[in-house]
Amino acid sequence: MGQAYAVTAEFYDLLQATEHLAVTGRLLDRWLGRPEVGVLDVGAGTGLATNLLARRCAVTVHAVEPAASMRAVLLSRLAGQTEVLPRIRVYARKVQDLGLVGVADFAWCLNTMAGLDLSDRAAALRALATALVRGGRLVVQRPPSRAVAGRRDLPSWQLGGDRYSGEVTTTPVGADRVRWQFDYRVSRDGALVRAETEVFDGHLATESGFDAELAAAGFIVVGTDDPDIVVAQR
Repeated sequence: MGQAYAVTAEFYDLLQATEHLAVTGRLLDRWLGRPEVGVLDVGAGTGLATNLLARRCAVTVHAVEPAASMRAVLLSRLAGQTEVLPRIRVYARKVQDLGLVGVADFAWCLNTMAGLDLSDRAAALRALATALVRGGRLVVQRPPSRAVAGRRDLPSWQLGGDRYSGEVTTTPVGADRVRWQFDYRVSRDGALVRAETEVFDGHLATESGFDAELAAAGFIVVGTDDPDIVVAQR
């Protein structure tokens, strides 16, 4: 099996950063507040939210990203940004393997929980609760509650005359799992230059079921937002 995100890391920012930043900015405007202890960014990916968090907060941002390919983009994004570098700490392991205790009063976790099964979600949520001080806030994207077979286009962009585009195909897998296939394409003058594919397996969870998982980890749900966002307090 290849390294997770080894393909997607190349295309993610170009094809999806515009939409991702719009959602991230809206959510942070509403839920970030003014952290005084620290911020935890779990599933930091290419660092789009990490960079925003560091620029909006005066505290340390703990960026957790186990995938080396995504982490490489994150570190490249931060290179030379001397005003934020001293306040960002990057971790190369899963949050449940780090043993962080009371390092933050705000935690951010998007596009991550769907990739974890029930046991791993429980471990990650417990680790998030331990990493937050009492009264700390968690903004987390719940796994989808159902999988509907379908296909949607990703945004496309021109780069030096080449067209970068892609699509994601969703396939239900049994009663509680889902598979996403991301197909990326580079074309020039209407002809395909190259194509890449990466597949991700995900897990489903009902809204009430995920709320119960949060409660079991020591959280109280205090709000919701789109897309599939739960806001909880430690």
